Amino acid sequence: MKYEFKLVNSLEKNFFAKPDHMPETNSGSMLKNEIHSFQLILWAENQEWPQKSFCRVEVDSPIAQFVKLYEVGYVPSLLPAYSDCTCEDYLSKQPGLFPDPLYPVKESTILLYCGQSRSIWVAVEPDGSIAGSYPITLRVFDDDNQPVGELTYQLEIIDAVLPELPIYNTGWFHGDCVALHHGLQMQSEEYFALLEQYLRIYKKFGHNTVLTPVFTPPLDTKIGGERPTNQLVQVTVEGGKYRFDFSLLKRWIDLCHKVGIRNFEISHLYSQWGAKYAPKVMATVDGEYKRIFGWETDALGEDYAAFLRAFLPELTAFLKEQGILERCLFHVSDEPTPEQVEQYRAAKELLLQYISENQLIDALHAYELHESGAVKHPVVSIDHIHTFMEHNVQGLWAYYCCGQGTKVANRFMAMPSYRSRVIGSQLYKHDIKGFLQWGFNFWLAQHSVRAIDPYTNTSADGGFPSGDSYLVYPKSADGDIICSLRLYVFCEAMQDLRALKLLETLSSREEVVALLGELDGFENYPRNSTYLLTLRETVNRHIKELC
Repeated sequence: MKYEFKLVNSLEKNFFAKPDHMPETNSGSMLKNEIHSFQLILWAENQEWPQKSFCRVEVDSPIAQFVKLYEVGYVPSLLPAYSDCTCEDYLSKQPGLFPDPLYPVKESTILLYCGQSRSIWVAVEPDGSIAGSYPITLRVFDDDNQPVGELTYQLEIIDAVLPELPIYNTGWFHGDCVALHHGLQMQSEEYFALLEQYLRIYKKFGHNTVLTPVFTPPLDTKIGGERPTNQLVQVTVEGGKYRFDFSLLKRWIDLCHKVGIRNFEISHLYSQWGAKYAPKVMATVDGEYKRIFGWETDALGEDYAAFLRAFLPELTAFLKEQGILERCLFHVSDEPTPEQVEQYRAAKELLLQYISENQLIDALHAYELHESGAVKHPVVSIDHIHTFMEHNVQGLWAYYCCGQGTKVANRFMAMPSYRSRVIGSQLYKHDIKGFLQWGFNFWLAQHSVRAIDPYTNTSADGGFPSGDSYLVYPKSADGDIICSLRLYVFCEAMQDLRALKLLETLSSREEVVALLGELDGFENYPRNSTYLLTLRETVNRHIKELC
């Protein structure tokens, strides 16, 4: 058996080929409280039987306790990109297997097929207490426990600490998907225990704002259909009067605080795409638990308006009592169009009686909605945000989703990883206030018509390019929540933003922006990994010099 090994950076994606084309790396740097990743590529050849080898990888390092090994797994993609996508900045637009899930290496052993390269993702996650230069040696042993390779990566941990993320960052967290996939009753003890595990991953990888389902979020739901009830506010109707129980909402808030999440994004109070209907609201009415509002409810009708007039004062009073009202964001309706502006405006007017307009945000792409005054604080798709920037709109948020597949950053499995990581530097340069993506763990088919297995169905039944609807996989049979390599790369993007902000405090914004060089808008940026890797090393060097 003949073996070859190579260390490469975290922005490479391995598609089984011999790794000759991948640039080798043997060193890097990080700050004390971040995650640093690189990859070990393994290759075996044998002209005779057997055509496989069980390799064992051993870590030898003074900081070995902070080094985690993951095998890069593969999932099928039947929709890497939409058929009308003309952008060439993809690794492939053909259906196939794509590297994505990261499986913890058990007993340090992986199965290596001859003639197919495999990747080990090496994640260094120190506890924030150490600094210095450390070798990380990876030794590889064959089936007979004989050493067949050894490579060393030199990691410098700089004696500096990244600040907290200076922007809002939300990736919509779908609690109903957690309950469905694991067969749990919503809001049960088992559900909340598992929820904590997922929320810890959510926070660890850079999210600091969480979608909070006061009522079942009216998002990506087929008109006339229903998502499973995911409602933290319990409603009782007796004699036509509403009573609200916020105990489950308090439990949610306490849980989020426990894992370090401080900002709360209250779920949308009107239906998606124009605020035409009320969200699904369940209540106990004279002893019977049933739906009292939904697709059949006119959003602007008196019944729902009366409900909101009863609910919103109590909700805001409760949030104030919890000390989080100033850290809450609210939504009218997701992605309204200019044709729906009057409906949206009418719905918003009722909310403004109880909620500050400065706390109302909504995703959109049309500048007319902002210009008309309907949406004062827009969350803008990054392929349309240049218009808002040209008009000097302040306090902009940005988002991408399935529609942003040409030129701009995104996180589809078929895209090179630099397209995922560049978003951090872009958000910094353009002084963006918040970032939103709609699917941290959307494990449903498009329009929520059925549950799916995200390990085998990566495009929500052909609704979205693979990778758009989730960054994390459900717990494996071994009991591990499986992160994606895209989640690690997105975390790197947020760490880049934090590092740029730290350097700004040590020097000046003008000096830091100058380091970004060719970065111009959201469509024009260097189409390679070298730019981002070099930029981050340069930023780290400046931080080290100034600290």
